[in-house]
Parts: sequence; structure tokens; C-alpha cells
Amino acid sequence: MLLLFPLLYFIHDLEEIITVEKFIEEKSNILSFSITILEFSFAFILLWIFASIGCYKAFFVKRFMGMNPTTYLAFLVPGILLANGIGHFLQFIFFKEYVPGIITSIFILYPYSFFTAKVLITERLMTKKRLLSYFLIEFVLQAPLALIALFISKRILSLF
Repeated sequence: MLLLFPLLYFIHDLEEIITVEKFIEEKSNILSFSITILEFSFAFILLWIFASIGCYKAFFVKRFMGMNPTTYLAFLVPGILLANGIGHFLQFIFFKEYVPGIITSIFILYPYSFFTAKVLITERLMTKKRLLSYFLIEFVLQAPLALIALFISKRILSLF
């Protein structure tokens, strides 16, 4: 399950990369920021590399960011990915139309997150309460983390 994350996260963000710039331009009357495909792509690459390194280390039963492999998997998949997918669904409800990431959220993020959560609970590797706490923490932290990645991306790209 750990090794699936980089591929599935990549597919999800590819949908966002392809559609985000046009979406933000069309919603400029509602959204007070702009972003280019290059800025978004670079921010995604930063996050993807970081998360993928964690998956690689956890796969070889090593700690990453102070977490053992099971905790990292639970924090990453039912935590971050599911929170991200729910965020896309809430945006879909708000805008009442397609939002970047909604399709892969429905067909990739939700099934993968729920399957991972089910395995972690069934195998008694994680409790429902702990998974819910990871989800809630990530639901709150996902926007600031994405904004930090975008800020770093814009800063680095402005140097060139």
C-alpha cells in the first residue's frame, strides 16, 4: 500500500496540474490569487518527493518524521489523501461544477484511502479513533501545507 501512494498521488495531481490554471482564471472573481501551471507543478513535485521518500523509507521498515511505517501509512493515506479528497468534494459543492482533482478523488483517492483504512483496522494496526484523529489533523493542515509549498515554489521560480 505504501508503494502505491507515489503513483496514485501523481495521477491525482496530474489532473490538478492540467486544469488548475484555467480554473483559477475562470474563478478570479471569487479566488483572490493566481497560479501558473509551472508554479503548481513545482509545488507538487516538492510535496511528492517528500512524501515518496517517506514511503520508500517506511517500506523498508524505517522511521520517517518520527513515525513508524504503519503510523506513516495511516497518516499519509486515510489522513492526508482522504482529507484532500474531501476538500475537493466540498469545493465541488461550493462551485457546483467541476473542480481540479474531483475526478481522481472519487475514483482513486476515496477507494485507496478507505481500503487502506479498512486493512489497518482489520489487521488491528490502527484504531478507528486514531485514524479519525489523523484525518481531522490533516483536514486542518492540508491548506496551510499546500500554501507553504506554493510559496516556496513561487520563491524558487522567481530566482530564475
